[in-house]
Amino acid sequence: MTSLTLSYPLKFPQHTTLRHQLDMLRELALQAAQQLLEALWSDHWIDALDSNRNNKAYKVVNEKRVILTTSQGKPVYLPSRIRRCIAEQVGRILRSQAIRKQCYFDVLRIVQITGVEENLDSLVRTVAFTLANFEGKYYRWALIRQTLRTFRRYYYQLGLDLSVLKQFPYTAVVTPQIRSFILPYSPDEGQVIQYDWQPEKDPFTIRISLKVPQCAQPSQRSHWTWQECILSIPAQIHQRISSSTSKLCAPTLRYLTLKSGLTLPFLECAWSFNPDTQHNVQLQTQYSALQANRVLATDLGVINLTTSVICEAGSQLSTPLFWSPSHTVLQKIDSLYHHIARLQRKLDRYLVNWYGQGKRQQELERLYRKLNRYREEILHLASNQLLKTALKWGCKTIVLEDLRTYQPPKHKRKLSRKLSNWLRGALYDILKYKAKHFGIRIVRVNPRWTSSYCPRCGAKGEKISDPRSRHAIQRGRFFQCSACCYLADRDYIAAINIYRVYQELRNKRFRLKSAKPVPYMATGIPLNRPSGDSTPLSRVSG
Repeated sequence: MTSLTLSYPLKFPQHTTLRHQLDMLRELALQAAQQLLEALWSDHWIDALDSNRNNKAYKVVNEKRVILTTSQGKPVYLPSRIRRCIAEQVGRILRSQAIRKQCYFDVLRIVQITGVEENLDSLVRTVAFTLANFEGKYYRWALIRQTLRTFRRYYYQLGLDLSVLKQFPYTAVVTPQIRSFILPYSPDEGQVIQYDWQPEKDPFTIRISLKVPQCAQPSQRSHWTWQECILSIPAQIHQRISSSTSKLCAPTLRYLTLKSGLTLPFLECAWSFNPDTQHNVQLQTQYSALQANRVLATDLGVINLTTSVICEAGSQLSTPLFWSPSHTVLQKIDSLYHHIARLQRKLDRYLVNWYGQGKRQQELERLYRKLNRYREEILHLASNQLLKTALKWGCKTIVLEDLRTYQPPKHKRKLSRKLSNWLRGALYDILKYKAKHFGIRIVRVNPRWTSSYCPRCGAKGEKISDPRSRHAIQRGRFFQCSACCYLADRDYIAAINIYRVYQELRNKRFRLKSAKPVPYMATGIPLNRPSGDSTPLSRVSG
């Protein structure tokens, strides 16, 4: 039975001596890791670690390779347990470069034909859909964008022909750099970071022992000592780890960047559990039993970010459920995109070592951190809303539209920015991770033509701008059936048709217009709203 692992960062107490020692440990580990990465940075080591994914990274990268020297050439003493953790971290970095290396050569093969003079957003879209539709390879758009920026830098700043890059290995073009610090526990569990948690005596505190240096450049074993500290466990986290099916794992030392830009040490406390066994009790007390045939069909949009309906056995059980973040948050995200675009144009225009480029790069990293916080907040709110609805109605399955090959309309930059927060797999990944904890299955279906066919009679309809005027428009927000005159919001229509597609998945020659229509809740057509009704038009559902 598969187990899950969750984690929570525990903040260190504001102890001046311990904080100073942790900062020295961070600097030593980063320097040693950077020197080891530069020494092993080759295609041979990337392929070797990628082919040995079943083994831990430090078993492929020997700890004896970790050698740290000062600027004066003096050796720095590092305990074997610290060197083993550094070897594990560098090995993980090299192993993660395998997918980047594959993406690098796949994108290079395409841009040799298309060139890199095109607009960057259009070029990313062209490369992504070419790889997905003709070769069946799916890469994250952020990875493709980063690869294309590397090619454009060589093309514009150095005037290098892209066909020449094919003759060089991947590691000769890309420069390695370690920016984040992590001290993994997996290679040497219980020796670098030791913990003692006694739930019978003191369940809300955990005692930690760390191996830290006493000086900035330790030269012998006596310069390393053990330091102890007591960390407090929040009540909600204690409730999860104190379950009979949970098992506390060895923690990991990390440095996290706060909103203010301040970097502080945290201890990532992890625990493993069995999701089916642990959550069955909660389902019996808080929610109704999950129905095997009950489905939450969801459409992802722009105005309504999620539109859901609950269906079972070919019938609709609920009215449409709409959710979207506040308009203020969307405006902040849009303004961040404008600011990032201005900085990126300046970074692409000038060389890296020119005056002011360092400050621009720092500002760009700060803006990206802020943008990622907004994205993560919206994604977690949307996934929590979908899970809450599914548990409330007892749905065993959540059906989403598969938007990995979706292409936003041309000349719709603002729309593409909004879609990029949702349609690149982030919501699916987060929802799948959380749904596994509750025993709910996530399924993706092809959304083609789901907002163009009537769920009542199955005929193809038209898009209109407003329920009253009913003028046909290409990007209309409402749907009208030309056969039975059914009128409803397009997102609502798409959600019902997504459930129809899910029902017909076993039919290999499935077409949406041949699927069985799903009965709708309300009858009649909302020609006009009653006077004084303040319900927005986007909520009219038929």
